[in-house]
Amino acid sequence: MTAALAKLHFHWGGETIHFTLEPSERRRLKITVTPLGEIHVLAPKGSANEAIVARVARRGGWIVRQLRDFARWRPRTPPRQYESGETHLYLGRQYRLLVQTGELPDLRLGGGRLIMTVPGAASFVYRRTLFKHWYNLQCHRLFPERLRAVFPPFARQGVEAPGLIIRDMSQRWGSYTGKGKLVLNRDLIRASTWSIDYVIIHELAHAIEPDHGVGWQALMKRLLPDWKERKTELETRLL
Repeated sequence: MTAALAKLHFHWGGETIHFTLEPSERRRLKITVTPLGEIHVLAPKGSANEAIVARVARRGGWIVRQLRDFARWRPRTPPRQYESGETHLYLGRQYRLLVQTGELPDLRLGGGRLIMTVPGAASFVYRRTLFKHWYNLQCHRLFPERLRAVFPPFARQGVEAPGLIIRDMSQRWGSYTGKGKLVLNRDLIRASTWSIDYVIIHELAHAIEPDHGVGWQALMKRLLPDWKERKTELETRLL
């Protein structure tokens, strides 16, 4: 059963900063600021809310800088309507969408475009569902390949090959669970394989170093020297 989430806040520089708290089996507090401007905190079970708020507030300067950096780079992309002429990201590249009429629904790459075939009266929901289904198929094809490609260094350190879970995630690109499962956000299929590999390696590194401390950073630097550049690309281009 998923632990209950709590909505808390702290004050910083005249602003009220809201965050989501999730109780965890972790022994240390973890703060994540997402590219969408959401703040998610994992805290040891049993911790008093007042103590957590005080600890998060002490990181207020870092949190506000993260929020401002993400806001600076966040594209103002209008909601997709899945109509001809729109552009959609796939593996880090923008493809212009062509919608055509046909009896059998289909979505494919062709001639440098995404070509969607739908019945003439297909609704917005129909087109969106077809698009999401295609993305999901690509996730299940590509993510296992990338996991196999980057896993050997972890196998040499005794890490067991994780089970792979692909699902929608509103606040993270991925996670590594206490039961040794690698969870990846379906939306990563829009990113380049360069960025996808970063997320996989980032999460697998938590099998060795559970937090983002100096040990984890040293491990990332050894396994993926340009990990910070990959992280920046992911956070500035994917939304």
